[in-house]
Amino acid sequence: MNFLQTFFKAVAAGLSISVGAASYLMCDNKIVGALLFTVGLFTICFFGLNLYTGKIGYLLDMEHPVDCLTIWFGNAVGCVLGGLLLRLALPRLAQTARALTEAKLSVPIYRAAILGLFCGMLMYIAVHNYRENPHMFGKCVGIFVCIPAFILCGFEHCIANVVYFTLGITSVSQLLPMLLMTVVVTAANAVGAVAFRKLSLAFSKKGK
Repeated sequence: MNFLQTFFKAVAAGLSISVGAASYLMCDNKIVGALLFTVGLFTICFFGLNLYTGKIGYLLDMEHPVDCLTIWFGNAVGCVLGGLLLRLALPRLAQTARALTEAKLSVPIYRAAILGLFCGMLMYIAVHNYRENPHMFGKCVGIFVCIPAFILCGFEHCIANVVYFTLGITSVSQLLPMLLMTVVVTAANAVGAVAFRKLSLAFSKKGK
């Protein structure tokens, strides 16, 4: 897969996550909102788009690991673009996102890292199940269970946060904390996904 194809499939994935994030923010009921957020990952998996948190678990198996950086930046571009358009078209989303943004930025960075680890783990489980499960129903169950679980638990997803921050930013002074949290959560998502993949493979080999 060439650079432009990788990048634009990542931008499309970022836009998909923007739709999922908007669906979540529009719902007063958190459970319903968390379920609707799954439209983002379902779209990505169904159309074979590139999502950083869906690919990073396979980092150590990749022929070109640098593609993960391309995918991350493409996701960020799609999320910022989607967030700006949604902010313009649906002011209510921006109001809701402000409170969520402030809450996220108030979390100590070590806690954000731990929450990012668990999110990375659940994202890997959802994506790997979609890849390996032979039945469409089973593929969907993984998405519709893992994604609401990470949202309702408050786990941190680096790509979704780009949407929330784009919608919820109110001051330039927030940029540095946002950048720091994004970098930390990006790394934590990766560690959680890669570590869980290695552990699950180790146990499956022992079982054989």
